[in-house]
Amino acid sequence: MRIGVYSPNWIGDAVMALPFIQQLRIQHERAEIIIFCKEWVSAIYDNHSSIDKVISISDRDIEGPISTIRTGLKLKAEKFDIFYTLTDSIRSAFIMWLSGSKRRYGYRSQMRSILLTDVFYSLEPKIHRSNKYLNMLGAERPIEVFPKIHLSKKEVLWARKTIIELGLNHPIALLPFSVATSRTVPNFLIKEWIKDSKSDYLLFGSNNDIKNAEELIDICTNNSIRSICGKYSFRQAIALISQCDYALAADSGLGHIAASLDIPTVSFFGAGMSGITGPIGLKTLVINKNVECSPCRKNVCMNIEEPLVCLKNIARSDIENAVNSFINQ
Repeated sequence: MRIGVYSPNWIGDAVMALPFIQQLRIQHERAEIIIFCKEWVSAIYDNHSSIDKVISISDRDIEGPISTIRTGLKLKAEKFDIFYTLTDSIRSAFIMWLSGSKRRYGYRSQMRSILLTDVFYSLEPKIHRSNKYLNMLGAERPIEVFPKIHLSKKEVLWARKTIIELGLNHPIALLPFSVATSRTVPNFLIKEWIKDSKSDYLLFGSNNDIKNAEELIDICTNNSIRSICGKYSFRQAIALISQCDYALAADSGLGHIAASLDIPTVSFFGAGMSGITGPIGLKTLVINKNVECSPCRKNVCMNIEEPLVCLKNIARSDIENAVNSFINQ
């Protein structure tokens, strides 16, 4: 049997899809499981024991109807018996239909039900996204089962060597940036949270975060911070995060990455809804103050009188208590 999985397009959502994929392997031990995904999330699935093949595409491959049709028809060669979509887009259902898969599973949305053979209805709007995916398999995520990214021995050895070359000693991963300004932790808060700390910090982010990272380093003159924003591939960044003692993370894809690597992860939720999209892991804690304007799902803070009050209400003591809870486990 050949089973396709149309991956979510965002990093955090792709990580939250891993329990679904892991459960799919349990239910179909001998099947060939193939992930169809955007190229920027493919690194999440590399080397995963539950996955046999990853097919990645660029935006150009589904830009416009002609490219989308061409991409869908190419998937006919995969001869899928079953195809699941973990996105709610009509495009994903159309591509699955073009692939000729015998069974096509997905949630009802965007008037795409006619393109699916098996339609699911979301009865609980506040269900965690990982459980939303698992519902299509007739399962819920057991409390002890969490997303797991698999690194090779070669990748781990490279990361250990690189940490030494960077001159760092047991660094703490700083993951404060998000594509949404309402979720990005302001630099002045980071400065307050880590002031007087003698630890080494490794600052992660994309090319778009380089300027913000430089500004953070400039104001944190008493701290040892190295920025690697935009300097390594996504897969290399994942390996480097795995070698950190713990992570301080915004509501972002990298926060989910850290949690899936089984390193202690403290995630700061302001605008997001942690009950739906919060990272899950054995060593993961979410700090969410639930202020008067919560819950908010805006990408830009709309609180004019007290901008980002949800993040500003997080105190240094909150973080210290969270980190100490990991140490005392």
